[in-house]
Amino acid sequence: MAFASGEKSFPIDIPHALGTTRIEAEPKRIVTLGWNGEDAVLALGRIPVGMHRYGLFERGVLPWNEAYLKGQTPELLQSGVLDYEAIAALEPDVILAIKTGINEIEWQRLSSIAPTIVYTSAPWRADWREQMVLTGLALGEPQKAHRLVEAAEKQLHDLTAAHPELSGKTFIFGSYFPGEGTLGVYFARDPRVRELAAMGLRLAPAVEALMANEPNANGTGVSLEELDHFDADVLIVWYGPGARADAEGQPLFKSFGPVRRGAYVALDDPVSVWATSAVSVLSIPYAFPDFVERIAVAAAKGR
Repeated sequence: MAFASGEKSFPIDIPHALGTTRIEAEPKRIVTLGWNGEDAVLALGRIPVGMHRYGLFERGVLPWNEAYLKGQTPELLQSGVLDYEAIAALEPDVILAIKTGINEIEWQRLSSIAPTIVYTSAPWRADWREQMVLTGLALGEPQKAHRLVEAAEKQLHDLTAAHPELSGKTFIFGSYFPGEGTLGVYFARDPRVRELAAMGLRLAPAVEALMANEPNANGTGVSLEELDHFDADVLIVWYGPGARADAEGQPLFKSFGPVRRGAYVALDDPVSVWATSAVSVLSIPYAFPDFVERIAVAAAKGR
């Protein structure tokens, strides 16, 4: 896939986990499916004709994307639903479905509408680097995409350098849903965990032990009754609407070491939830300085 310095070399064949997709000419009408696919497109200076709707935001759009949309409102596609008719009605030249769980049958059906690119890694496991690189290839701007990745990595590196006290600190990144009686914990392969590990933090040993039993999983649930077998320098938990109050009302959760010490970062506002769950070259400068500062404050509580 060699490109001239001017980029935009077509046709191009792009291999991915479900096959190889040929894009004959530079796409003009772009549809993105799944989490924050639009971020990569907008970062390259393009505006999709259709993209994911984010229900936690009034306009259905992530706040760090508003300026890049330049007042335009693409068709917002319902989360969790593949509406083939709605997608076809947008007459796309390319469909980017990289941070999704799309399977081969769905990919083939989407490909009958327009050339469709999915993940090279696995369903729902594409990180922001993979998404940016594949989007750059699909839109004929791989070099610009790599520059955007490098710039975002430098921002993360600078945040790491500004907080050397975080090096080696252990952490648990989790989620909580009312009524389940468990704390969800994410494993090393999850993108949320990978970003913090790259900054020098270390996944809690008890979580690493769980990983050994489920090597292909992104995470698992831990009963609140079992939390006393876990500890970490920092606990980070994201919540949907109303879930935080439920969790913090549970005696077993309140007595959990990091919560009891105040070494606890609760992500319950929409910006924090999405910026840390769907990381991108646009969300990193928008939200990560505050996120990392909150982790540093929590880690300072000690054990």
